[in-house]
Amino acid sequence: MAKLEDRSGEVVGQRYELLEVIGRGGQGTVYRASDRWMQRAVAVKILGAKAMREPHAVERLMREQQAMSTLKGTAAVELFDLFRGDAGELCLVMEFLKGMDLDDYLFTIELHDGRIPLQRVFSIFEPIVRTLEIAHAEGILHRDLKPANIYLLESGGVRLLDFGLARLKQSIPLTAPGTVMGSPSFMAPEAWQGVSDLMDARVDVYSLGVVLFRVLSGKLPFAGTSMQEKFRSATSSARPSLRKLRPDLPLAIDDWTLHALALDREQRFANVRALWSAFEAALRGEQGQSGSRFSFWAAAKDAVQRLVGSEPPVTKVAQAFGASEPSFTRDALARSTHRINTVPEATIQLGDSDLHPVPPPLRPARAEPVEPTIHVVDADLLGDSPDGQSEH
Repeated sequence: MAKLEDRSGEVVGQRYELLEVIGRGGQGTVYRASDRWMQRAVAVKILGAKAMREPHAVERLMREQQAMSTLKGTAAVELFDLFRGDAGELCLVMEFLKGMDLDDYLFTIELHDGRIPLQRVFSIFEPIVRTLEIAHAEGILHRDLKPANIYLLESGGVRLLDFGLARLKQSIPLTAPGTVMGSPSFMAPEAWQGVSDLMDARVDVYSLGVVLFRVLSGKLPFAGTSMQEKFRSATSSARPSLRKLRPDLPLAIDDWTLHALALDREQRFANVRALWSAFEAALRGEQGQSGSRFSFWAAAKDAVQRLVGSEPPVTKVAQAFGASEPSFTRDALARSTHRINTVPEATIQLGDSDLHPVPPPLRPARAEPVEPTIHVVDADLLGDSPDGQSEH
């Protein structure tokens, strides 16, 4: 086996001292580094030599940089720099976060049969919804929403990670027709078709709905042990009852689930704000047109009317979030650190993992591994068995 590159100890860009490897994948390596000029910890993602020879890999990194730059000041992970090293390699510099991702947070709580309090759910996801709302207004689709890409800071804030699959407005699609990319359990039914023209904000609406279902219930809405089973469940199975898993929740939560995870995107909430408004109203016990049961349609209609009757989503992110919000202050960023999730952020093709993970801190073993992002073609979804192409 070839020795893995480790450039720890080097200084790149004449200012970033690489301290240790914190993530490694087929596209490159991520280092914890020290910014000598600003005297702060940063994360430096360096595109590997092989990836530098692949135009799509370079373009994806450039789009990731563009998306993060556009969303500066939101809950999106902050970009500090993009430059070429001495050998021409692309280097992306980001804030270095201290905390844990939502997937690990859920695992820790559920290990003791616990649940995240509803008020905590609201505080975690409001910044994520606001960030997605601004992203969609700017023509940016995340396309890989999942708990592993939502990061909870020790300082109390939250970050949305990994814009590596982001689709930008008026950009030429990089995914070939018939190719499916994403995280299987969180992908919208239309995303499984591998047709870029079908992609709009509702793919993120669906994925966010799956994440919220997972947070409340402790289960994914559509199960499957193989790629084919997950494909069939997401694209043809009846939508599940969340309340069957959580009888303590209001009846209205099942109305919300039906439309958050609708097979037909035309029956789905039209935007993340409508989904979130209905979610909050259902769980807070607000009554709508259906009497004792909350009407998700009433909340969705109210959300749309608020958008139509006022200014469109603010594209100046500083105005949207407000300079006084403590989790987004410069001091908080200077104190924060960034960890790139290795396993959750992996991209695999035909079940062959593209990631060589750096071992994480010891913790009790999971019953199931964290689901990675996948890259498959139509042929991989045919047949009754994975034929050696199952996820790892």
